[in-house]
Amino acid sequence: MGQPPSIQPNTQPSNALQSWGSRESGRAIFANGSHRQLLDNFRQLSAQQSSEGFHAQALVKAVDSLRGPASPVNSMLKPNHPTRRLLVAGGFEIEYELNSYYGDCQTDVQIVDIRLLGDDANAGRRPALWKVKHKRQGWVRGSEPTPKLTRTETLIGSAKAPLKLGINGQSESLRDSLQVVGEHISRGDSKKHADLKKSGFQLVYVPPENSAWAAGWRTLKSLGNSGSEQQRLAAHMVAAHMFEAHQQGLHVEWTSQGEGAWVLIEAMQHLKQQNIDLDQRQKIFLSDHTRSQFEADRYRRALNMDISDEKWLSAAEGLPQEIGGRNFGLAPLLSEGNELIHHTPRGERLGQTVKICWELGDYLVKKWGTAGTAAGLAVATGGNAALALAVVKALHKATPMLISSLPGARDHYFKSTGDQLRQMINNRAKR
Repeated sequence: MGQPPSIQPNTQPSNALQSWGSRESGRAIFANGSHRQLLDNFRQLSAQQSSEGFHAQALVKAVDSLRGPASPVNSMLKPNHPTRRLLVAGGFEIEYELNSYYGDCQTDVQIVDIRLLGDDANAGRRPALWKVKHKRQGWVRGSEPTPKLTRTETLIGSAKAPLKLGINGQSESLRDSLQVVGEHISRGDSKKHADLKKSGFQLVYVPPENSAWAAGWRTLKSLGNSGSEQQRLAAHMVAAHMFEAHQQGLHVEWTSQGEGAWVLIEAMQHLKQQNIDLDQRQKIFLSDHTRSQFEADRYRRALNMDISDEKWLSAAEGLPQEIGGRNFGLAPLLSEGNELIHHTPRGERLGQTVKICWELGDYLVKKWGTAGTAAGLAVATGGNAALALAVVKALHKATPMLISSLPGARDHYFKSTGDQLRQMINNRAKR
């Protein structure tokens, strides 16, 4: 049986599969029968200036992207089928096989199926990207989802007018998500909300798996950390949109609401696996997050995102936020440890270390109380429990006052006792 016919944008020579490491033609893409005809039709349609042409361009671009990396950021691997892949987009899916007809390292792509998902995305049964505007009746979505991330008239993707994108958490419907995410993007600030009404925003809508998910129920085993099928599909879509924005040099502000944090952080992980550098043009805000803020902080630094905003997250005192988002209070400390090891200049490491040690002790006292902390200290050191309790109480009560009274401690804005101590130590070390 011969090879399937090849799909190419132009005439491609028969030796299109170059030797391993060549950067010339890339992989060949093959398709049979109706899929070949469908792709030919979409390629012709993509030249038209219309909404249909816009969607056709997205499909053609997705197909051509398979010539590069074997696993684009928006592709998924099928369990127990190492050569089967699925490229995920808002309005379609492309299922394909990675094969090597030449028995070498070089692989080519054989398209197995193309599924157009416009009806499901339109009906809110499928993750998709929507443009959202504000009218007299409130937030309203566009007439149909868009397969590609694009500039808007009011938000052109510059540093002063970045694209604003939101990802919803639990919600009963797309309409419900519009209202909720709009509030979270504006951070509850009336002026920001008024500005958002003028500019609009874009929403990656993640439909609920079922009524229980929409109502906020989670499995006890994962507490929301495993991700649903819809969330996994949405994460690959978000990764693709992040990469599109990067290729276009766009500035983007991403806001996740509730369980949307799982989608956003998972997308960042996909980009990190391919060592993407976002050149500090994209930033994130986790609003009422239910997935570890330590993971988010680690990936935003690894991707070279814009981390200039000190306030990049906010969460209520709920159980999913405390367990999934803050890791019982340890996530902020883990983030500071990661910053110390990977992102702190050598001359400032001593102060940062002291700050983390102070905050760890403060966290233990607040979490377990002075008696619990003292008991643990006594057991660990083999000391007297009563004496340990007295020492912990005295230190915890007196340390903030003592540090604040030291020369130079008042030279800096007070954020916390640990931060005061860090700045004082680092500044003295630099003298």
